Amino acid sequence: MPKKSVSLDNGRMWPSQKAAEIYFREIRDRYPVGGTVTAETDHDDLLALIRRHDLLVADGPAKEGVGVRRFEVRRNFTNGGHTLGFWIIRTDETETDFSFIRAVAGAPRPLSSQLTDACRELVRDDLESARIEYFALHADGTGRVECGITGAMIPERGSGFEYVGRSFSSIVSDWALSNGWHEGPPPGTLTAPADAQTAVVFADRAAAADFRRFHRAHARVVIVDREARGGTVRDDAVMLEF
Repeated sequence: MPKKSVSLDNGRMWPSQKAAEIYFREIRDRYPVGGTVTAETDHDDLLALIRRHDLLVADGPAKEGVGVRRFEVRRNFTNGGHTLGFWIIRTDETETDFSFIRAVAGAPRPLSSQLTDACRELVRDDLESARIEYFALHADGTGRVECGITGAMIPERGSGFEYVGRSFSSIVSDWALSNGWHEGPPPGTLTAPADAQTAVVFADRAAAADFRRFHRAHARVVIVDREARGGTVRDDAVMLEF
């Protein structure tokens, strides 16, 4: 498959999406968290990238809005983790985030991926509660439990989750199909795009409650070392209880 080149309306061009992603990631990493993008060339290229986003990607309010005053690098917290990204501060002092990766790709995030993200955010507290209870029941005198993959003793801080039998995305897909959502969730199920919305969540409370029940009934999850995720789960690994 030939590589897709990327061009912006200010004349910038890259031979592939990967090359453009690397370029904008390097801009991001040149500035501290909370810092303003000060170089005129960097600001110019980000502004052109925003126009590409609004033309090809935006499925909600335009990111450029009334005009961009400056760009900042900020930490985004989603699904219990964090990433670094660009934020726009407009001339009227309203602000929002944007994904330079999606802007480079020139395509909106698939609805199926948005649903998976919303479901993951929804069950995060359930998983954390199950983790706390598991460590309370199974930890040794040093507060460690066995990794469900390696068997090594691990602390709570370094632990993660591994789904057994069915991946999380498979559980989401099965639930969606059980509701007849062959083309994705119906309008109104998830939150509509909005300024400063770094995570898509459920707008339909009944659907949210139904997925939590489905996840509790079907998810088989073990505690593992975060660095070991993706390995083969031991036969004697103890499942979390929800």
